[in-house]
Amino acid sequence: ETASTTLILHTNLFSHKTLDLTLHPTETNMSFLDPISGSWASISGTATIVADPATVEKYYSPALRAWLGDLGDGVHDGGPGDPRIGVIKLEAKTAVYAVARKGVLGRAVETVKSVASGNVPAVNEIRELGRGELDE
Repeated sequence: ETASTTLILHTNLFSHKTLDLTLHPTETNMSFLDPISGSWASISGTATIVADPATVEKYYSPALRAWLGDLGDGVHDGGPGDPRIGVIKLEAKTAVYAVARKGVLGRAVETVKSVASGNVPAVNEIRELGRGELDE
């Protein structure tokens, strides 16, 4: 859609996070963790809450029904026309992420070695991306 890096996420428009993003759109950070590998990402930028039905339908996924449920009133059914569903667009300005260098056993060994040596275990490779790199 644009030259920038924009993350698209679904949201319940009546949740506390949506209110917080409305009040503080330029102070947004979203983090993601893979607990199996230990890899993670932290993305900062400006968030926009979109409630436009056409945008919601464009990004709608039937899996949302599981998270919103059906209130039984014929309107709040978790479908694409459910007024609770919105979209968060996060225009990323910076991203920091860690890629796991080793598996679970390798991370455990590195951690034990770090206790003995007093050094921080090198289990992840941390990378940082600025605005210019994200726009490429």
